[in-house]
Amino acid sequence: MDEEISKFMLLAAKLEFFLVNLTQDFAHVDGETRVVRGVNWDRIGQSLEGKHPFEEFDFVGSGFQVFKRTTPQLLVAKDGSGLKWDSDEIEVWSWQVLLGRSYAQLRNNVAHGNKAQLSAPFTHDRTREFLEAGHHLIHFIAGEYSSDESWSYAIQFS
Repeated sequence: MDEEISKFMLLAAKLEFFLVNLTQDFAHVDGETRVVRGVNWDRIGQSLEGKHPFEEFDFVGSGFQVFKRTTPQLLVAKDGSGLKWDSDEIEVWSWQVLLGRSYAQLRNNVAHGNKAQLSAPFTHDRTREFLEAGHHLIHFIAGEYSSDESWSYAIQFS
């Protein structure tokens, strides 16, 4: 599972780096300080809606249908101390919800090590399913905004 998580996080980081460098419209920018705080999934969702209306999109053939069908669980702090998994099963009815709640929650869970902090046996297969779907979704998004695979090249710092 470590290798699968590592591959997912590297791919997710490359996608986010690509998107915020493609256009500032896709960056979540602090209005006062102008600091980039991440990706603005709502704007990407709006952009995708113009290209692929959500209601007409073939999720079954996409490889990332799970993000429409259900949302990853949330790791929450219990009153007092400790952690627990919780769910807020919501209807995924738009690209904005799919990206901002389903995909972003998977990325958050993986990036912050939540799966390792409090493992639940019933989530193991779901985690693998979400990771695989994440790869498909990342490649789909990148393909919409890049005509080649240059977005996934090694990130160079000079």
